Amino acid sequence: MNTNIKPFYIYTDRNSLYIKNINESAERLASNIYAYSANIDKDNNIHILAIDSIGRVIHFFNNEGIWKKKIIRKCFNSVRNIKDMRLYILNDYFNVFVVEKYPLDDNLYKISHLNFNISNYNMFRHTIDKVFKDSSSIYKLNIDELSNIIFQYKTIDILSRNICDNVIIFNNISRKWITSTPLLRSNQISLNEKNISSNIKSDIFEYCYSIKYKL
Repeated sequence: MNTNIKPFYIYTDRNSLYIKNINESAERLASNIYAYSANIDKDNNIHILAIDSIGRVIHFFNNEGIWKKKIIRKCFNSVRNIKDMRLYILNDYFNVFVVEKYPLDDNLYKISHLNFNISNYNMFRHTIDKVFKDSSSIYKLNIDELSNIIFQYKTIDILSRNICDNVIIFNNISRKWITSTPLLRSNQISLNEKNISSNIKSDIFEYCYSIKYKL
């Protein structure tokens, strides 16, 4: 376990990705970076997931004081419509949510969920299509005490313009998405902000994301 973690912040400047520890010089990790997200694992190791300008997902990690990178795979043919990216680490699995805007509709989005373990980088990908953005948010995400991901979003009927609420659950054991039912929801473990904040160990991540990616 890394017990000597120092205060730091991560940022981009002219499409280059940097990390800077307090009172130390900034270190450039990569160029041609379009989006990124970071989190800290249970052993206090910093992990950064980024998408470069040609749509590749890249993992940055620190090994004995040296930053290294692993190009996982190309996941996106185009990056210009990517509006948000979030990383959650649950039971050693990385969960990345990437939001893409439809080019011809300001209220419709596509959300990709990438799930993998860095021991082999075998990636599971699930796409949630035609997500409707209401006045408050594009989606809501909660994590229960079993590390299952509860994902809430809205869709809109093109003809009637009726808005529908949807809930799907990512089972942390089977690594599969299932559709929520009233019975599942009634038996669901109570969810609150504490469940989420325990997985995001530095509020500076949330602050930086709200500035850069707020929709």
